[in-house]
Amino acid sequence: MRTMSRVASRKLLGTMLCALTISACGPAPEQQGEPQPEQPQTDSAKQPVVYGTDDRQDVYAHPDATLRQRAEQSTVALMTTSDYTVGSNGNVTFNASTLQSAYNLCSNQRFLTDLTPAFCSGTLIDDDLVLTAGHCITSASACTSTRVVFNFYKTAATTLKQVTSADIFSCQSIVVRQQTSGTPNLDYAIIKLDRAATPRFVPAPIRAGNAALPVGTGVTVIGSGSGIPFKIDSGGKVRDARAGSLDYFIATTDTFGGNSGSGVYENTGYTVAGILVRGETDYVSSGSCRIVNACAETGCSGEDITYVRPAVNAYCAVAGSLRLCGTTQPPPSTTFTFTASNTNNAQQNTTNRAVTLAAGQTIRVGTCSVSGASGTGDTYLRLSNAAGTSVASNDDSCGTLSFFSYTATTAGTYTIRAGCYSSNSCSGTVAYTIQ
Repeated sequence: MRTMSRVASRKLLGTMLCALTISACGPAPEQQGEPQPEQPQTDSAKQPVVYGTDDRQDVYAHPDATLRQRAEQSTVALMTTSDYTVGSNGNVTFNASTLQSAYNLCSNQRFLTDLTPAFCSGTLIDDDLVLTAGHCITSASACTSTRVVFNFYKTAATTLKQVTSADIFSCQSIVVRQQTSGTPNLDYAIIKLDRAATPRFVPAPIRAGNAALPVGTGVTVIGSGSGIPFKIDSGGKVRDARAGSLDYFIATTDTFGGNSGSGVYENTGYTVAGILVRGETDYVSSGSCRIVNACAETGCSGEDITYVRPAVNAYCAVAGSLRLCGTTQPPPSTTFTFTASNTNNAQQNTTNRAVTLAAGQTIRVGTCSVSGASGTGDTYLRLSNAAGTSVASNDDSCGTLSFFSYTATTAGTYTIRAGCYSSNSCSGTVAYTIQ
């Protein structure tokens, strides 16, 4: 399931699968006239793939009633307005190539006639909140052009459930977003919809706590791999839990570009444990056409899935939700203003603020993604420990604005340093919370 840029996974017509960094999203640059995506900033690009048996099933065909319910009531496809047409009666038709045409697939492949309008996937986690991958919606302008579509699944082999205008929501804002490389390596976003999706649709429950998933745990992915109607793959297993960092885990899910942002569920309890973000190459050449890339169950690199807890913690640090946070009130933030230039990535000429952290406390700092934060220009933030060593930093978490989260391993006095990228000038309000 490869990482791809924002509006193209389904329209690879004459174009090789985009190899952007990090996820399983899906599109190459869209056709002329549509907004162009920002480039992801994370690791090297990989794509999704089938491990062992291809376990993908259409929603109507899957034997597990709870997983069918998660697909029907909690799963969304991300599209743009050019991907569908709303008729005078409110019914929606989709404007997209078939899977076979979009990816030049051989005639012996599965789901060939499925349409491919989705560029990413997501999961409803509260009345008006959708969880997805950070590389799927990278900026306020990307949010504005994104539509969140429910009911994008088949009810029979040749029948797509009728989607209506009531099933389509707009992205009102990005509440929190992270797309980082290194350790931790995080790729998530929680977006706010233009209206509540409940009670017609039902939020999926989030896995409690922040423990690593044991190796061998069975997991299920639900989403629009390669942009097609929702498929349920309940045959994945955790291969590497990355218990030391708890940023993402690796599993053998059968996922594709367009699955980026898909909810990944534990097979016991059916709670959302992660967000599908990147993986192995989807399709490979076979003569003049292409076929699904097949790996042994123990082969290839596996698919990368961001743990859900960092996303929820980030949300609860800036907003309230009884369902997600246990309270409707966000934690209070502290702010300070700055104006800077020629700071060499916040290493000189910075505005500083000292903070005291106990071991285990988490500080979240930003010119975005924290209540009261704002900025103008290309901001850069750092956190240094008492010895003056940088322990956390960020440049472009939200477009050109900055956000990072750091959990102190030792108690002490730390320093927030507010500056700008390179020798640029910038200004803003830094906001931070400590929990």
